[in-house]
Amino acid sequence: MIPYTPDNGVWYARTFALHEQVPEAKQLFYYSPGDNCTNFISQCVWAAYGGWLPDAQTAENAARIRADVRMVTGVWYGSRWHIGSTRWCRVEEFYTYVTSAKSRGPAARMIALGTFETVNPAILQRGDVVQLVVSTYVPDRFGHGLYVTEPGRTWDEVSICCQSYDRLDAPMTEFSLYPEIYTRLRVLRFMPGTW
Repeated sequence: MIPYTPDNGVWYARTFALHEQVPEAKQLFYYSPGDNCTNFISQCVWAAYGGWLPDAQTAENAARIRADVRMVTGVWYGSRWHIGSTRWCRVEEFYTYVTSAKSRGPAARMIALGTFETVNPAILQRGDVVQLVVSTYVPDRFGHGLYVTEPGRTWDEVSICCQSYDRLDAPMTEFSLYPEIYTRLRVLRFMPGTW
């Protein structure tokens, strides 16, 4: 069993959330402008499982990606040269994969499902993943992901990082104040995984 270490995921999220500000020589993964939220979420989860070494040189972390360290070869993986597998980069496929029973890979459970009115923000913890239904995408289908970097008692105290709408420690109110757009959410909590 490999522990899920939220602090590593948060460190990664804060380092790479604003992709345009990361020097190209330090970028580890392919970036798809405007369509990168779950690719980024998978990277944060991968980092929290020990795929990324915060104190290592870029070349060492790039070698870990090429070797599929803490990835599942052919199933859940990212790359510097392409966006990765569908389970790595698509919202619904990611959710189904991480919450399903399997012999190896990341493991999560959904701890909340509802609206910004019905879900208590105080349940969120560092390293949780929040997925949102975005009414301007496909109605009633989850279409965006956020990585929780700081918990709080209210939505304005909760901080997240994300891409597609690139945000670094943004307050969750950037989403919760627009319930007509972000009509539902679900919260995923990660547990130790097996590799």
